[in-house]
Amino acid sequence: MISGVPSRTAGGVGTNRFTKLGILVTIVVVLAGSAAQLINYGLLDQKIPALDPGSDGGVVGTIGDIALAAAAVSAWVLAARVRPARPVAAILAVLLTFLATDKVVRLHDHIPHWLAFYLPVLVASFLCLAAVARDLSGGPQFRVDRGAGPAAVDRLISVGLLLLGFSFLLHLLGVRLLLILGFSDTGLAYQIKAVVKHGTEVAGWLLISLGLFRLGLPRRRHPDPVPTQ
Repeated sequence: MISGVPSRTAGGVGTNRFTKLGILVTIVVVLAGSAAQLINYGLLDQKIPALDPGSDGGVVGTIGDIALAAAAVSAWVLAARVRPARPVAAILAVLLTFLATDKVVRLHDHIPHWLAFYLPVLVASFLCLAAVARDLSGGPQFRVDRGAGPAAVDRLISVGLLLLGFSFLLHLLGVRLLLILGFSDTGLAYQIKAVVKHGTEVAGWLLISLGLFRLGLPRRRHPDPVPTQ
């Protein structure tokens, strides 16, 4: 072995395989859910209400709830494991728990002008996620196992944030954009907009959950390399 070059441990290989599997599952879940919703609309005339892409409930909505709840749980595990303690990790766990609770019980539906209260929470959550991805994935406590791929964790969370941002903008501006482009707000274009909105939301939270989970995994310390003569 060349001096100073760490070997690729079995733990690192296993973690990378787990990450690839998680990404594959995310793709399959999103594509399958999107196809099912469009088939239900185009071929089944919305005979399965649980597959209505224009609704926040149903099967895809439940998957989104689970993905966000998983991200909150992963954030709590990370906050408990990281040493030295990072306040941003604990704040992130609290924010994601609030978002998960709101998504399940629909608290914001009962708050007038909810966006004025909700948007700061979303912005704070995004900032905390970005800080965690860049700080903890490259921090000293995570450098002991290079096979775990800290940069990969940063990419997972960054891509997840981009997808969530796109989904949120589509939620706010999608119908207006359709009308500007001359489409109906009840036809196929609207259904496709809803499918994309829900699909990117689910994919975003699943990738973030995967990234946070990886950050919370125990790390294996490499033995110091033996100098070569």
